[in-house]
Amino acid sequence: MPIEKKFILIIFNNDKINDFNKVIIKYADSVNQSSSHLLFETEPISIVDIAQDVTFFNIIAEDEDSLNRKMDDLIEELKKFNSYYSIRNTETRELFTDIVSVGAIDIKFDNIKVIPKGTYKKIDEIKNLITEFGSCKGYKPTFRPLEGNSVENLKLQDEIIYLFSNSHEDMAKLQDYMSKKALEINPDFLIGTRTFV
Repeated sequence: MPIEKKFILIIFNNDKINDFNKVIIKYADSVNQSSSHLLFETEPISIVDIAQDVTFFNIIAEDEDSLNRKMDDLIEELKKFNSYYSIRNTETRELFTDIVSVGAIDIKFDNIKVIPKGTYKKIDEIKNLITEFGSCKGYKPTFRPLEGNSVENLKLQDEIIYLFSNSHEDMAKLQDYMSKKALEINPDFLIGTRTFV
């Protein structure tokens, strides 16, 4: 009797999503495009800001061995893109990936009285960096006060950048690197780091 398993693909270089999907379609029986924003964020976001960087897909096979062969062949083809990605079985949570560690940095505005003009653009530029230590994903928060105006009496949302790396050692380096990049934008930012896996 045929078996079916459901998977989710997340990539970290948005420019390669179409290349990845061309490979997924060769092996999958159904494919649905979505956004990692729906996985990482709980707040609503403008559709303009959402990258379609996640693919949900199902694979049907005659038996477990045949399904495993399909997955092996799929992963072998994805390696040629030399790009960070993660595939997870949505039921068993099993990972097929080169990502070992997941974390985040939080950029807090607690010490800021006025957000200098150009700050948000600089923050957005570092949110999707690909570095030698790993890759980043970040989204604009739902509320950002106007730059150049006082923010002393406002409750500001943290700017969150999610981090993905292929070792715990590289995750520590990536957190340090991204913290320094954020502090280059404004040395008064408070930076928090988190490691989930």
